[in-house]
Amino acid sequence: MRLLAIESTCDETAAAVVENCGAGVKVVTNIVASSVLMHEKYGGIVPEVAAREQIKSIVPVIKEAVGDEKENIQTVAVSYGPGLMGSLLVGVEAAKTLAWAWQKPLLAVNHMAGHVFANWIVESADKEVPQFPVVGLVVSGGHTDIVLMKSAKEWQWIGGTRDDAVGEAFDKTARLLNLGYPGGPEIQKAVDRVTPEMKDKYGKELKLPRPMINEEGLEMSFSGLKAAVAKKVGEIKEMTEEIRDSLAWQFSEAVVDILISKTMKALEIYHPKSVLMAGGVAANKQLREGLRAAVESVDGTKFFCPELKYCGDNAAMVGAAAIMAPKEVKIVDLKPNPSLTTV
Repeated sequence: MRLLAIESTCDETAAAVVENCGAGVKVVTNIVASSVLMHEKYGGIVPEVAAREQIKSIVPVIKEAVGDEKENIQTVAVSYGPGLMGSLLVGVEAAKTLAWAWQKPLLAVNHMAGHVFANWIVESADKEVPQFPVVGLVVSGGHTDIVLMKSAKEWQWIGGTRDDAVGEAFDKTARLLNLGYPGGPEIQKAVDRVTPEMKDKYGKELKLPRPMINEEGLEMSFSGLKAAVAKKVGEIKEMTEEIRDSLAWQFSEAVVDILISKTMKALEIYHPKSVLMAGGVAANKQLREGLRAAVESVDGTKFFCPELKYCGDNAAMVGAAAIMAPKEVKIVDLKPNPSLTTV
């Protein structure tokens, strides 16, 4: 099956054409237009600004993604939540219109499931994909969840954050440190500037707590960690670039320790065949490397994480979810759902 997928849940406008490929999904085209640069001056996403840009971008993005493939497209898929209401409306209405005009089936996709199924994107039919049961760590600007997947359609939420999502904590910490927006990439740049000498010099002085890391369950909390950063910033008399970068490193280390600890605890409890990570924060280098090493130290367990270009919001992941776990809906019945849950 070859389908057109549309994604517009936040500040990206994206469209992709994907098709079955062995046990996974192959990307034919994948086009993403982002308004992130427009949001930098606000230090975060302004919903109405994002939606206005998506109205401008949706048709050109779809045209570029479809190209000469119109006659080969059998289905239209779209992410209908969770996300920003104005943004969701743009993508959902575009998808409904195309499905009606082309007389094609319409598939509804949970945006967060899309992130997870990005792990099934392959370049060739012989590429390995996750095997069920799967434990998945979903980390993004709005979500920090651990899910158990017994099959492509059978999911169970088993843990996650009590308060701030980890991506939100990155954004707010970057703002506290005057590092810019979006927070994840800016903190990563700061971490990359930290030398072994700086780690020795500031390791104890700037050390941050790891909230709930020793709790038995799979719940997490990041608001306290963010507050600890704010307290450190208030105590520092002169915020040099060296101190700022070292504090960003300490924050990143604390986040990585918590996420790896909780994911490994889930592995011990549920004994999955595969562990995967998904979402925008999955692009964090320390987290990718650390979780991979931890998971692969357990015999018989495979680790999966999407390519960097499929970690952030994109339509290829929406197409992957539509193929792996199709949910056909009547065109007239589909409505955006900003509060759609992960499972």
